[in-house]
Amino acid sequence: MKDYRDLAWQMERTIHKYVLYEKKPQKYCGDIILTQPEIHTIAIIGDDEGISVTQLSEARGVTKGAVSQMIYKLVDKGLVEKRISPSSDAELNLHLTEKGKEAFHEHRKKHEAMEMRFAEIMNDIPEEMQQYMTEFLKSFEKELDKLL
Repeated sequence: MKDYRDLAWQMERTIHKYVLYEKKPQKYCGDIILTQPEIHTIAIIGDDEGISVTQLSEARGVTKGAVSQMIYKLVDKGLVEKRISPSSDAELNLHLTEKGKEAFHEHRKKHEAMEMRFAEIMNDIPEEMQQYMTEFLKSFEKELDKLL
């Protein structure tokens, strides 16, 4: 492709729409409104009960301060609880409450439905092309890392 502009504009539109989707709050557990970053934080904690704030910040790719702010919100919503680590009094471990586990399982079901839709799309794309797409996105991410 000699002129990358069409691809660049398509990527920009896609990224913009994804950012809008990430900001779109959704209902969980009947009446709890959560943003995508909030429910993804719950998903990480649900997958790794007892995760530390430091580990969570690494998993989310954000600062410990950002994770701490998120955890305060989720504690206030009754979805996450903080406990002193059994290995160090200076470290907090994060656990889901019963309501948090309910949100976690609802989110998992939504992901399974979405994964089925994406699998249908990916089934129409040859394996070799999928590998190229993955490598392209990794390269693009590295370039974004440099810019950030």
